[in-house]
Amino acid sequence: MNTEPKYSYLSKSLEDTRKLGLAIAKNVQTPMLIELSGDLGGGKTALVKEIARGLGITQTVTSPTFNIHRSYEAKNGKTLEHFDLYRLSDDEIVLNELIDSLNNPSSVVCVEWAQHFLKSPDKNHLTIQCHYINENERRYDFIPHGEKAMAMVEELAK
Repeated sequence: MNTEPKYSYLSKSLEDTRKLGLAIAKNVQTPMLIELSGDLGGGKTALVKEIARGLGITQTVTSPTFNIHRSYEAKNGKTLEHFDLYRLSDDEIVLNELIDSLNNPSSVVCVEWAQHFLKSPDKNHLTIQCHYINENERRYDFIPHGEKAMAMVEELAK
């Protein structure tokens, strides 16, 4: 499995993260699994909030750390399935729920703390490694797996 980033984005502000999230939402081909891993404070939830905004979701998106999973629907029929595996040590607990979410052709499934996965339930997915640089800056490294994810990253890199 390729673990080298194909694209990196340095966010120097929440506005930069907003632009990145909107670009991801614009270029995502559903269904898509987006795995977010990395540092505590690395900007995972902030990025998911902006992806949701870009998908047209008007609800307030919050981290599902204690709920594990939250679902949001946009007026255009797209859905965001937001998982947070921070408190889990066994991915089998939510694996079936994740697979069900991926079976919805209009869903974008974002999984925070995806490094808790032993293996991804979908061969075509995007890994975003989120790095805390300082109070204002975050670096997002994109590792695509599969053709759909690669096409999305190529569009982001333009």
